[in-house]
Amino acid sequence: MTTNNNTSHAPHAASATKAGLTTLDPGAGYVTTMNTYTVAPERVEEVLDYLVRSAVETVRYVPGFVSMNFHVSVDRTQIVNYGQWKSREAMAAARENPKIVALMSETAKIAGSSKPIPYDLRQSVAAAMSNPGLVRLGPWKA
Repeated sequence: MTTNNNTSHAPHAASATKAGLTTLDPGAGYVTTMNTYTVAPERVEEVLDYLVRSAVETVRYVPGFVSMNFHVSVDRTQIVNYGQWKSREAMAAARENPKIVALMSETAKIAGSSKPIPYDLRQSVAAAMSNPGLVRLGPWKA
């Protein structure tokens, strides 16, 4: 998944190169974090602006950071931040970084509380027509 289709109603898109876009590949070894923020619909653009600005100005420079994607629910009451890190160690080190610690505190005040939950990508299934020659199955563990 390496497209950058910004369908936002406001100018939230940060410029990115193809190399910096999210890749959904179970073999990449990345750790994914998902944060969900519950917001009032009238605040969604303000909070989204803050989250994107934080990523662009601070988080993207932290060693081990890969990418962040921001999703707004259709009813505009939730923002999900889907982030990728090179490893669990990089993610843990980021949480000890004084700039990130301060940013997390400020984010809680502006966006509300959120608990980043780490995930390992296990499977990714593409549409049948997107690349008919590529089928990636496994590794499954019984």
